[in-house]
Amino acid sequence: MATECTLGDLLRSDRLGLTLLVGTPHADSRVIRGAQLLLGNDLSSHQDDMVLVSVHRPKDGASLLTGLSEVLDLPGSRIIVTWLPRNGTSEGLEAAAGQHILLGLPADGDPAELICEIARATALVEKTLTGRLTSLQRSLTQALAEPVPLKALTSRVAKMCNAVVTVIGAAGTAEYPTGPLPLSLLIPEISRTQSDSQTFAIGGWYGIAVRVATSASTGEKDGWLLATSRRASFPDRYSEAAVYIAASLAETSFHIDIAAQQQEKAVRSAVLEEALAMRLERQNTELAGRMASLGISFEQETRMIFAELQHARSPAREMSALENLYFHLQRHLNSDGIPHLLVLRENAVVGLLQASASTVRRTFVKVGQPSEDFLLGIGRNAVDVGHVVDSYHDAQLAVRFLRREDTTRRSMSNEEFDFATRLFSDVGLDKMGEWANELLRPLEDKQTMLLTLSTYFEHRQNIMEAADALSVHHNSLRYRLSKIESTLDLSLRDPAAVSSLFLALTALSMVEAQSRAQRGITPGARTGQTAMARGAEAEGAVFDEAGRGLAERFGAAVGPER
Repeated sequence: MATECTLGDLLRSDRLGLTLLVGTPHADSRVIRGAQLLLGNDLSSHQDDMVLVSVHRPKDGASLLTGLSEVLDLPGSRIIVTWLPRNGTSEGLEAAAGQHILLGLPADGDPAELICEIARATALVEKTLTGRLTSLQRSLTQALAEPVPLKALTSRVAKMCNAVVTVIGAAGTAEYPTGPLPLSLLIPEISRTQSDSQTFAIGGWYGIAVRVATSASTGEKDGWLLATSRRASFPDRYSEAAVYIAASLAETSFHIDIAAQQQEKAVRSAVLEEALAMRLERQNTELAGRMASLGISFEQETRMIFAELQHARSPAREMSALENLYFHLQRHLNSDGIPHLLVLRENAVVGLLQASASTVRRTFVKVGQPSEDFLLGIGRNAVDVGHVVDSYHDAQLAVRFLRREDTTRRSMSNEEFDFATRLFSDVGLDKMGEWANELLRPLEDKQTMLLTLSTYFEHRQNIMEAADALSVHHNSLRYRLSKIESTLDLSLRDPAAVSSLFLALTALSMVEAQSRAQRGITPGARTGQTAMARGAEAEGAVFDEAGRGLAERFGAAVGPER
């Protein structure tokens, strides 16, 4: 079926009765878009693909060039129709026409009828072309319903265009190619332009490339949909249309994937947060069922993880590192087929993984560079939904004690807890918080003393390092520590006292994190120190002199406790 109206179609029409007076090689294939009357001297607006019909009728015996001089002076190659007089002369016609094509209209012909007939012919072609494009778009759109839409899309375009089709990602890699391609030859060629599309011919390869968005994180047009062939006539108009439609659908597929990922992330985060919010009531069959629908059954070993940056960074860099870890960790968990729920918190990545502690560690190592500056805590095996919060506390506690240790270890599981830490884990945060308040109550109005004590433990009881961190002389630090000993009636040389104080401070930091969550400080939000201190004092929380809570000093995560 024809897809365009050509000059040959007009000449073969008996109804029009046109005669070719002067033509050019391959004139029959000249595409026609419509017809216009030549009125006045405004000739510059006429397009090359429009038939220009002269209203000047030569008199009998006159030259056919009469009245056409201005038209024949037009640049380029135009299609011009003039009346054929009964006894006219055509001398010098071919030389005067130059690159123009001249057609003769019968003497009894009507220019209006000619224009209407051309309009009907071109309208039929445009209708046919529109139908083909609609059918093309419908066929390509059906690829979005396939299990791997992008693969189905490139395959369909390749069959329609008889070409090799692929998507070139931001890294220059070919995704779902339908045949061999010389990427080392083609990529430098298409990368030279900033335009959204381009055709190319290089090394015997001919094709078209259209920019598409391939990155979920940026949404920018950082890749290409590429169609190429060894045919010199490629791409034709039909192939170009197919590639442009496919490029639009490829971007649609990417956006659908992004929306689906965001929706799944929100669902999984909500389910995990609900599990972490369980307090005294530990049985929730509805929540257990929702977790099972997401792949968490508790029939196999299931553990909470808590990953936190080892070294402080600026808020923007910290959030960037957390997002990077979240993305790569989720990708590896998906590729390894490990059921999981992940939550991105303000200062940590928290997750529930159906895997053993050793498997969790191996996955963390496989993540590579994004995990290198993180401490990883792994909680106990959660045998049902009610024990998820216990495993979460273990994971938090593991990171707290990794910070205290003077080692190169970056991960700890519940099984590696020492006696005191295991006691903390089994007793529970509520009871430990009560005992911590009783022990440290004499210091609750002495913020400097609490800051001194927390810094002292943060630097592993090293007087000189702690003094430097506090910007005080080491003798001043010794004096403060002696005041703490006398106020609490204990000795920092007593291992039992040291263990008790450290556990008490850790308990307070985690209780304070719970208080922050209850006050509605959401993940990703950064609250000013002065306002945060005022809110905490109203709740009875213990804060240091800089207005930062002990939760920040010990790195406790914001999260509900049991």
